[in-house]
This record gives sequence, C-alpha cells and structure tokens, in this order.
Amino acid sequence: MSSKVLLVDDEPNVLKGYQRHLRKSHDIELAVGGDEAIEAIRTQGPFAVVVSDMQMPEMSGVELLSKVRDINEHTVRIMLTGNADQKTAVDAVNEGNIFRFLNKPCSPEKLAQAIDAGLDHYRLVTAEAELLNKTLAGSVRMLTQVLSLAMPEAFGMTQESRRLARAVAERMSQVGCVDLAAVEIGPMWQVEMASMLMRVGCVSLPTDVLRKYLTDQALSADEAKLVKETPQLGYNLVSAIPRLQPVAELIRAQNDPAVDETPIVARILKVIGDYQRFQAASSPFAALQRLAGSTRYDSRVVDALAEIISDSCEIRDVEIFGLKEGMILESNVEDVMGRVLIATGAEVHDAMIQKLALLKRSAAGVREPIRVRVVVSTQSPDHAESGAEQVDPGQAKAGVATVADTKAVNSKREPSDDSSGSAPTTKTLLASA
Repeated sequence: MSSKVLLVDDEPNVLKGYQRHLRKSHDIELAVGGDEAIEAIRTQGPFAVVVSDMQMPEMSGVELLSKVRDINEHTVRIMLTGNADQKTAVDAVNEGNIFRFLNKPCSPEKLAQAIDAGLDHYRLVTAEAELLNKTLAGSVRMLTQVLSLAMPEAFGMTQESRRLARAVAERMSQVGCVDLAAVEIGPMWQVEMASMLMRVGCVSLPTDVLRKYLTDQALSADEAKLVKETPQLGYNLVSAIPRLQPVAELIRAQNDPAVDETPIVARILKVIGDYQRFQAASSPFAALQRLAGSTRYDSRVVDALAEIISDSCEIRDVEIFGLKEGMILESNVEDVMGRVLIATGAEVHDAMIQKLALLKRSAAGVREPIRVRVVVSTQSPDHAESGAEQVDPGQAKAGVATVADTKAVNSKREPSDDSSGSAPTTKTLLASA
C-alpha cells in the first residue's frame, strides 16, 4: 500500500522548503505545476496524498485535484491557498473532492498533521476497497466454478474467456490501440468480470438450444430469439449485484455493432465469445478466418486475438491423478457413456479434480486419458522442452491469457524437422486456416 506524498506548487523554493521539513518523516515527491504533477502521478504513482497550491498558472489547484480524482479516486487531496474566499472553497470541495483545506502561510507542523490524517484516511479507504474487491472477485469466481460444474457447456470456458479478454486488452494497449488507464477500457477487473459473466444470461436457454448455440449450429427463428435475449437477461442478473453496474452494461452491449459508440470491452467480449463458438465447431484457424472476414467485429480486436493464439502451448494426455490446477482442457471430459461432464476450454481447479476422482469410482466412470494444454515459453527451444512443467496458477493471471487461447496451434500442425519452437506469425496463422 502506497504512502507516497506529492507536493505541487508553481514556486520551486516553496516546495523545497516543505521538503526540508517533511522528508525525514514522509516519502515526498515534488512537482512544479499541474502538468508535471499529472506526469508524476502516471509514472511514479500511486500517491496516497497529493497536496496542491490553489493559485497556479495554466492549471489551477482545483483543476489539478479534479484530474487526480479521475486518475485514482482513492488518492487523498489537500488544498493550500492564500485566497480562502467562499467560492474557492466551494469549487475545491465540489470539483476536487478535497479532504482538507489549508490556508497559506501554513506551518510545516500543520501541513505534516494534515498529511498524516490524509495517510490514515487513504489506508482506511484502500483497505476497504481491497477487501470489497477480493470478496467480490472471490464470490464471482466461486459462482462461475459452480456453474461450470452444473452447466459445463456454457460455463466451462469461463476462465479461458477471462484470460483471453485480459490478454487482448493488454495487447491492444501495447500496440497503442487503446489506453488501459483511459475511461475507454476502464479498470482491468471490470474487463475480467465482464468476460467471466458474459454468458450468465444463457441460464435461461433450454439445454438443446444452448448446445446448438455454443457449437455454432443453425438455430430456428424462435431459438435465435431466445439467444438474442440472453445479454439483456445477463444485464438484469448482474446489475443487481452491488458495484457491478458497469460490468452489467458491458454484458448487455456485447452484441451491439462494432462502432465507436459501443464500448471497446463489449467488442472484445463479442470477438472472444464468437471465437470460442466457432472453434468448437471447427478449429482455431477456421474460427479466426471467420472473424477476420466479417465486418461485425472490430478488426483491432481480431488482430490482437490472432497474435495471442499464435503463442505456443503443449498438448498432453493425462490420467485424472495427473490433472493440476491451471491446466486447460483440450477436449471434453466424458463419462463412459460419452456424456459431457466438463467442456473443452475449462481451466482445471481443485473442485473439478475432486469431482472427477469421485466419478471415476462411480458407475458412470470417466474416460481417460484426458487431453489438456500446458503453457510453455517460446523464449528458447531449450525452455520450450522444459516448459512441460505444470503452470503455476498465479502465472495464469498474468500470462496464461496467451495460452488459453492457443487452442493448440501445435496440435494442429504436423510434426516437422524445425525444432525452433517458434509460434507462427499472425499472418501465417490466418493464412493457414
């Protein structure tokens, strides 16, 4: 948790004076003017407290602290001013949501007390926010895991959807298509939540309709109407959960046209959802080709997804006792009668392993071996060979998104004498479909 403090003034001597008195007791950074402060926040943040002078050229203290709030709502904002008229105070409170208002000249002792109070407040609100986020994320994760066991066709790919959505958003940010810090994308947790819950409206579909939809089979007019209503139902369900209104909006917009008015995250959901349906009926290559050949999708999203899928992974056949958390199912897990227990694309977790172990000992049984994917590095051939190691579930959060995805580029290619282990380029990937 940050305890850094940013002092902002247009007079360097004033800043240095405060720094001399505060540097022994506080982690202080200085910024001359509003523009320099914004740059410091973006490159050196987060800051727990920002203290700004009111009267500055080009960007006033009210304007600055309002922007600080937009960047990080938890940062505590303190205003220093030598012109404490009523309008200044009202503007500061309304626009900058000021925590404390101090008159100049302000003694170092009084400023230190205000900063300490701000740090205490920052620790309180960030601790509460972290608790809420962890509780919310854990609850949604548990919900999707339960749904993946109860309705494997619809929710078995939840974790794959999450990894893909995160990876696509990050890849688009890297190439300059979007700004992850901008309102256009929003917080990454919203991206992940929306991708995990984007099919929650499918709980209303009859089993046969759901199966046809998820495997890209032809639907009757009545069936297509039911499917079309699922984003709105998903919105109705998710919007009832506190703090998930923005996520619900993304779920509702996922089938909207790929135009500027449609949130970029909703366009990401559309591409990922249809990619998973298309590849279930054919192959990753054919699915990508369908996406690339249609104007219904944002081409930037499709390009990012194609690059991610081109990353390599290793396919293995394992017994139930060989399953590990973080592996990805490469094929359906079925009982001895051929009934689907868990769908392709699901991420292996403890509850799943325990369920399969119990079923193996039951009359229903489980067909083995089970085909799974394990992420391997493409940094070097040597590492690729040893990459058969089990993936750490913690790594899945940061990088597996580039796997989930890989619906096995390697498994679709015939073995060759080329031992370079390099994944195909995006153009090669699409051309080979």
